[in-house]
Amino acid sequence: MTRIAPILLVAALGIAVVFVLVVPPWHLPVKGTQIGYRASSMIQWAPTDPSVIAGTHPPPALPPAGDDTRPATAAFHNVKVLTDIDAAQFMRLQQAMTAWVSPTQGCGFCHAGTDYASDAKPAKLVARLMLTMTRHVNGAWRQHVAQAGVTCDTCHRGQPVPSFVWFPSPPKPVKTMIDKQEDWQESAKTVRKFFPTDAYDEYLLQNTPGLAQSYTALPTGQASAQIVTKRLYEMMMQMSDGIGVNCGFCHNSRAFFDWSQSTPYRWTGYSGITMTRDINRNFLLQLGHMLPEDRVQADVPRQPVVPAREQGPQAGNGLANCATCHHGAPKPLGGADMVDDYPGLVGPAPQAAAAAVPPPHG
Repeated sequence: MTRIAPILLVAALGIAVVFVLVVPPWHLPVKGTQIGYRASSMIQWAPTDPSVIAGTHPPPALPPAGDDTRPATAAFHNVKVLTDIDAAQFMRLQQAMTAWVSPTQGCGFCHAGTDYASDAKPAKLVARLMLTMTRHVNGAWRQHVAQAGVTCDTCHRGQPVPSFVWFPSPPKPVKTMIDKQEDWQESAKTVRKFFPTDAYDEYLLQNTPGLAQSYTALPTGQASAQIVTKRLYEMMMQMSDGIGVNCGFCHNSRAFFDWSQSTPYRWTGYSGITMTRDINRNFLLQLGHMLPEDRVQADVPRQPVVPAREQGPQAGNGLANCATCHHGAPKPLGGADMVDDYPGLVGPAPQAAAAAVPPPHG
């Protein structure tokens, strides 16, 4: 018996080591929330990705603004965008922007030396455009961002170039049938990220209708082309991945096209698509002309937005998608109210905004 005990102990330790090395880690049960009718499988699961969980916390708040109530335009030279706030709020917002976008580079990322009024650095012109865009989103797109709003940190998260951007696809040469026709994201670790990003061109830049599902059990009328159905599916998968939800968050799977059977989040998602299209067309494409992106696929090599040593994980500028703000969470930064402390980031609402009506389907 005395000789058998050590052998059994060694064998048990060996089995334990093999178990630890071979068997995948166990995960605790994930909390699910039913958001639709019972038995409809419209359940959303709490995030398990550590990076997503970490990104649901807003950045530390800055101290309150000082007592300088002079108009910013009176206290500082060459103020072009933040003309409707006082000097104290102006300076507090400048400090916040540095923390949100260039915490390592500091004020010199946009400003030339000690002459803060100078427009010598192109990055300052870009910052003005981005401030105009942020004010536009917070003023004109309340149906999507609600009272929480967005700030520079919503997208940038402490780096000059946001992590999640995309680039318009260059025209592809016609290939033979046996060649691969699509730019699959072969380095992806999830099925949703594996899909090509060509659908972004269609739905986040162009006015492509999201119409593919038939109203009837069998197709009637003109059936959608296969590529249309494919692109719409890819867009929905990328969208789901970007905000960390599944299809049942917005749709009832028994009738994807039917708005009356969808959740209220579908309208939020639709307004988000149109808002992102607005951002890409009217601001980020302009940014691309101001500071062209550096891409391998570009016909002519161009300078990147910022030097390589100052870039975030994504090289060069790009266009926005859902993940740019959401970072894989249903509400950016956990839904924290981001603009209450920064009135300069809220622009005027549209003077005659027509009541938004969702499309009949799609």
